[in-house]
Amino acid sequence: MLPDVSVSPAERRTQADLVEAKPHRWALSLPARLYRRVLRRWDVDKHIKEFCRPLTIDGHENLEGVDNPLLIIANHTSHFDTPIILHALPRKIWGRTAIVAAADRMYRDRVKGMFHSLRYNAFPITRGGGREALSYSQWLLHNHWSLLIFPEGKRSRSGELLPFRGGPAILALGQQVPILPLHIQGASNILPAGEQHSRPAAVHVSIGAPFVLRDGTTIPEAKQRMADEVRALILARAQRRAPMLG
Repeated sequence: MLPDVSVSPAERRTQADLVEAKPHRWALSLPARLYRRVLRRWDVDKHIKEFCRPLTIDGHENLEGVDNPLLIIANHTSHFDTPIILHALPRKIWGRTAIVAAADRMYRDRVKGMFHSLRYNAFPITRGGGREALSYSQWLLHNHWSLLIFPEGKRSRSGELLPFRGGPAILALGQQVPILPLHIQGASNILPAGEQHSRPAAVHVSIGAPFVLRDGTTIPEAKQRMADEVRALILARAQRRAPMLG
């Protein structure tokens, strides 16, 4: 078979690397979990204190009584979204949470990819990989790990919620785990898409009540319900702020 001349040799090597990008299961091991627990104060919490000024969180009451496994969904405007969410979660949840990361963004460099896995318990998933690409996610949920996933599939540059993709809906329907919705406002001001350096900004996190999709829900219905739950958090915050601004 002749090579695809529309793709450069460098791009073919990158594509081959991404095909080979597999989850680092050692990131689930006790030593890796202890590493994240010990360094959390100097890594996640330190960065939150330094750059989220101020950080406000609504909906703590919705975390009472929750346990793993959860499918944690949120809007996505910045790479800073992940540490913000981990900071907002109780220890018993973040200690067993894995992060779904785009292979073409976070795992192009193998060494950096390994560091992402160790630091955040992230693992690569290829965009458009279909149901087979979800197998590790399904295994994690089945073994009582929670997943943090951004259903938009990429960062929104406008701040508006982008259409949700089908993968998270398939996971939710297949595993029947509670879905925890969150909305983050302000993270894009810390680390906007396309920039390399962070700067302080005000951040607000809204945590919604966990919900479960009913039996018989279709994938389009599941996508819509998940998006509606995140939009409801945006609306609720706007309504709370209206009297203060009036």
